[in-house]
Amino acid sequence: MALKKKSKINAEFNMSSMTDLIFLLLIFFVLTSAVTKESVLKVILPKGVVTTKVVDKITHVYITEDLRYAVEKRVVPFDQLADAIAEELAKTAKPTVSVGADKRIEYDKVMEMVKMCDQLGAKVVLALEKDGSVPSSRK
Repeated sequence: MALKKKSKINAEFNMSSMTDLIFLLLIFFVLTSAVTKESVLKVILPKGVVTTKVVDKITHVYITEDLRYAVEKRVVPFDQLADAIAEELAKTAKPTVSVGADKRIEYDKVMEMVKMCDQLGAKVVLALEKDGSVPSSRK
């Protein structure tokens, strides 16, 4: 007597739903990777040219934290500052002024000094420490 099973269990696996999931994941990753931007800008900088410009003499002007002004280590009141700088600049053919200021003073005070030196016909540079900070007041 041959007995037949009433329920047939199909041992095959349906892959269509699995491929749908894989394609959805693939589309998701492609879209999200295309939307993100690079966080670093690629900038090609020009190469510098080495020149041997010689500056005759640099005139040093300092501003301390308590707003005392000095020209070449000589303390000068603000109302006589332009005359003192002009006197020092008259000693050189190509005047250059190095402005050093305490880092705790207001930016406006430094710009007043820069404008004053510029009006006197000098090339103005800011004096910085090796780490890029402005030097402390000189005595």
